Amino acid sequence: MNWSYLGTALAIIVLIRLVKAYITKRWGPVLVPMLEKVFGTTKWEELVLQHVKKHAVAGDPDSVLQTFDNLCTTRKWTLKTSGKRGEMLDGTIRDTKPRVCLEMGTSYGYTAVRIGRLLSPGARLLTLEPNPQLAKVAEEMVQLAGLQDKVTVITADADDVIPQLTKKYDVTDIDIVFLDYWKDRYIRDLQLIQEHGLLKSGFVVVTDQIGDGQATDHTVEYDTGAEKFECTLKPVDSDDTSVRS
Repeated sequence: MNWSYLGTALAIIVLIRLVKAYITKRWGPVLVPMLEKVFGTTKWEELVLQHVKKHAVAGDPDSVLQTFDNLCTTRKWTLKTSGKRGEMLDGTIRDTKPRVCLEMGTSYGYTAVRIGRLLSPGARLLTLEPNPQLAKVAEEMVQLAGLQDKVTVITADADDVIPQLTKKYDVTDIDIVFLDYWKDRYIRDLQLIQEHGLLKSGFVVVTDQIGDGQATDHTVEYDTGAEKFECTLKPVDSDDTSVRS
């Protein structure tokens, strides 16, 4: 064995770790992701969680959201449920006063915290995330915000969870469905929810890119295959729409 080569390799590894630790401490998640693309160690979602844990006030959902917003501004990363869209979502939660919400596409947990902080006592949000790494980050984000009694992060795909909502999670109907994942599955998963009798008159769907982008409220028919719902589309901008049946 060539010990000189081994010693050089170890020295390089130590130097890389020292540089990484310095950059993490000095600049946080602003520059670290570029280093991670080269060395492939820590994932971006873990860096986001570390940043929010460091700078947000534990037990304060608004502080968690603000810290996340600040990070995204620094990274020039646009959140779908911040700003005007977030205000629309907040207004929908306040107006509807839901008892049960279902989110499909948890990601980092930002929207789960946003919804959870406005739920009334006894109300709850079930949020589905099939990616185990993202689900773990979201769960810790929810705990950091102090919303673990209202928000349940489920690491599974909608196909596996929806048929079990009544039996396993004691859900008899859903007041609000928030869809933020693969758009080609939106209607299919709404149909699956309806097939299990979980959508009642007055339910709300919050999603993006539904309808024809009209600037004013209008009515469409949503055909589940079993029955049709008459829906009012409430556009927020060119992408996001709240749908109320």
